[in-house]
Amino acid sequence: MLKIFEDLGYKKQRCEKCGNEFYSQIDRDTCGDAPCDEYGFIGNPATDKPYDLYEIQETFRTFLEKEGHEHISRYPTLAKRWRDDVFLVGASIFCFQPWVTSGLVEPPANPLEVEQPSIRLNDVDNVGRTGRHMTCFTMGSHTVINKPDNFIYWEDETIRLCHEFFKSIGIDSEEISFIKSWWKGGGNEGPCYEVCCRGVELATLVFMQYKTLENGEKEEIPIKVVDTGYGLERIAWISQGTPTAYDACFAPVVDKLKEITDVEVNEEILARNAEIAGMMDIEDIGDIRELRQQVADSLDISLDEYLKNAEPMEAIYIIADHTRCLAFMLADGIIPSNVKEGYLARLVLRRTIRFMKELNMKESLSDIMEIQLDFLREFYPEIEASQNHIMNIINLEEERYAKTIEKGKKTVKRTIKRLKKEGKSSMPLETLIDLYDTQGMPPETVEEMASGDKDFEVNVPDNFFTIVADIHEEDKIAKKEVFELNVPETELDFYKDIYQKESDGKIIEVLEKGDTVNIILDRTIFYPEGGGQPSDIGIISIDGKIYEVLYAEKLDKIVLHQIAIPKDKDKESLVKALKESIGTEVHMAINWNRRITLARHHTGTHLVIAAARKVLGQYIWQAGAQKGLSRSRIDLSHYKRITQEELNEIEKLANEYVMMNIALDIDWLSRDDAEREYGFTLYQGGVVPGSRIRVVKIPGIDVQACAGTHLDRTGEVGPIKINKTERVQDGVERIDFSAGLAAIDSIQYDKEILKESSDIFSVTNEQLPKTCDRFFSEWKAQRNEIKKLQKEIANLKVSSLSDNAIEINGLKVLKEIIDGDIKELQKIAIDFTDNNKVDIVFIGNNDGKIVGAATKESGVKVNDIIKEAATVLGGGGGGRPNLAQGAGPNADKMAEALDLAIDFLSKN
Repeated sequence: MLKIFEDLGYKKQRCEKCGNEFYSQIDRDTCGDAPCDEYGFIGNPATDKPYDLYEIQETFRTFLEKEGHEHISRYPTLAKRWRDDVFLVGASIFCFQPWVTSGLVEPPANPLEVEQPSIRLNDVDNVGRTGRHMTCFTMGSHTVINKPDNFIYWEDETIRLCHEFFKSIGIDSEEISFIKSWWKGGGNEGPCYEVCCRGVELATLVFMQYKTLENGEKEEIPIKVVDTGYGLERIAWISQGTPTAYDACFAPVVDKLKEITDVEVNEEILARNAEIAGMMDIEDIGDIRELRQQVADSLDISLDEYLKNAEPMEAIYIIADHTRCLAFMLADGIIPSNVKEGYLARLVLRRTIRFMKELNMKESLSDIMEIQLDFLREFYPEIEASQNHIMNIINLEEERYAKTIEKGKKTVKRTIKRLKKEGKSSMPLETLIDLYDTQGMPPETVEEMASGDKDFEVNVPDNFFTIVADIHEEDKIAKKEVFELNVPETELDFYKDIYQKESDGKIIEVLEKGDTVNIILDRTIFYPEGGGQPSDIGIISIDGKIYEVLYAEKLDKIVLHQIAIPKDKDKESLVKALKESIGTEVHMAINWNRRITLARHHTGTHLVIAAARKVLGQYIWQAGAQKGLSRSRIDLSHYKRITQEELNEIEKLANEYVMMNIALDIDWLSRDDAEREYGFTLYQGGVVPGSRIRVVKIPGIDVQACAGTHLDRTGEVGPIKINKTERVQDGVERIDFSAGLAAIDSIQYDKEILKESSDIFSVTNEQLPKTCDRFFSEWKAQRNEIKKLQKEIANLKVSSLSDNAIEINGLKVLKEIIDGDIKELQKIAIDFTDNNKVDIVFIGNNDGKIVGAATKESGVKVNDIIKEAATVLGGGGGGRPNLAQGAGPNADKMAEALDLAIDFLSKN
């Protein structure tokens, strides 16, 4: 037993129900956590006075600052800014992984204190139903990074601080229990304590002490981390004793929603719901049905009566929770889309709309979002600053969702029809998920659409949204091929002088990598591919022989130069010759035109991004980039299409930056110094590894962590021309541009197209728009006239054909070969049957097209007949029972095909 427990009067005990070891100041049979103990605070607050969420945050901060901890501001909820393995911050420790916890980067403070909004969607289906689950919650933490030469505190001090904090807010320490446990996750593990009071866990104290090895064993790590997580929403809840945590943490929003929906609250049901939820392992979603039934039974009411009272209030809690989550997501730069973090934002957003519909709310989502933002802006200035941006996204997404539903209904009908044809009587879960993923169709809408079909059913699992969130919550990073290279790191001379065209170096190793032959030099001027910039190419002279360098790449800190195999050698002889040259001095020369063109485009990329952020908004984030020789592209996160006016403004502003001829400031900084000075906007090009990063700063314009080759001054970029923009996926806009001489080439190409177009019309460039408009208007008028004449011709043809009908089995049938395209044939056939001039029509043309039509009263299915007749033409056909068409290459057999149709009709 730790000494601190003795000092504070805690005794080691064992829970009679779960068997867990715990520490309490009083003798007790149970550990203090549910389900061993029931919630004992609802209607009976555990503190001397009530705290709202923001009061408890301030109290937590003040307490720890007095205890020597430095407060740091919250991190964005979008962890992708500094991590490449997860999208969202799920706990405060996410902010410090992997750079701080690995020791590569110094922590922003040590010890530190933070109140970190965290988002977890792995139990989204429980939100609103259990009284305690939230998609977005605030994790209070005092974190310590203990290094061998600076060990600050460990278990004893952590436990003391926890005990003293809860005591300071008026919780009787005799009601607190520390349950001993073991934490494991993210490759690390260590002892932990779950801190409970009156049946609810309020904090977890984790001590990361070991690395988890692949064989399951553990190895002690040099940097030991104190990782604490205090559930500030839960602490506010037990201090107020409200029926649910939602009432305690965002009551103003809940109250406003109740007011506009006229939902009456049955606090007895809500309180009992929360109490029973606390007694169950509700993380297992299968317990939701059991929870509902238990609550109903305990209140001696039917399940239907319980649901009638509970479901409207659950919907209000869900809407209040989800809009809060969205506020943080959107303010922190997430753009709703169909992929990655954008998918998760859209899931939360559309789920909110679904529950608004369940309450028959007349208000729009933007109306409800206004209520949430009014509540949050007082406590989070960054959300207030992003309000216009948030509302723009909300309005656009709500409009898109309505269109998605209407469009998706057709797909759902086709899907159900297909599944029934396959002999299925219910929709598989993977199909239901696919309809949501690809068509945006909520499972409840799919279920509703199938409800009238007695032969087919759709069953939506209670944890549907939890399943889809789990699928999309982590970024799947492809593992790179690993090479063990026992050579010194390559000295990168291109960083010292990007204008250096030639240099000398020494061969230190030859490496076969797949089908390629590579040499490693002690130093290089060849830039290896990275950050969307292609590698340099050129030549290397070895013992008087010239070898072509096709590609350069970097493996960890080693640069590989791929050598072209000469015509007079094979791979084996080349490897042998190069190995004999290890230790030899060589001469390098890069393709200079390629290097300077790529450098112009890379520096130009930074200028275009800076201009886009200025024009479109500071939330703009680079989602990808690729530099090229004739043109480059930048992918930017943006919630709507970039207009031509915005594009013109971006282009003009980027060129202004060029003309300002600003000197670039490029320096290597420690990661923590760089982040402290510039924040996470450094990582526009993606997460940059290492404890030291190369910071490319264009003073007053842009700053990024970037390893590419850059010019000394912006004026060297030359003109920047934006060629086009396109939407590459939902929430991502691509800008295609050219810089320098490539921009001149693009401008001249456009001028040539303009000249050729003007010459065709024999007008000047200035007259071209009006001339095009005039010709287009005349063309449209002529096209309409042609259609009109075609219709009249078709009518004339119809009139002349009426007398050619024959009678078969009491039906009036027309069979003819006529001139006209497929649409004309269809119009003629439909006219005959719709106006009851004949019962059945079979007509074809001399191009191998055949059409059949029949009145409904005839009872004939022409699609089967046309399908058969089209085989004579060497093709196929099909359609509806009363209108079908076919075609084939054997147009000369049309008469035979029509005869077959008549014969088929006669026999059937």
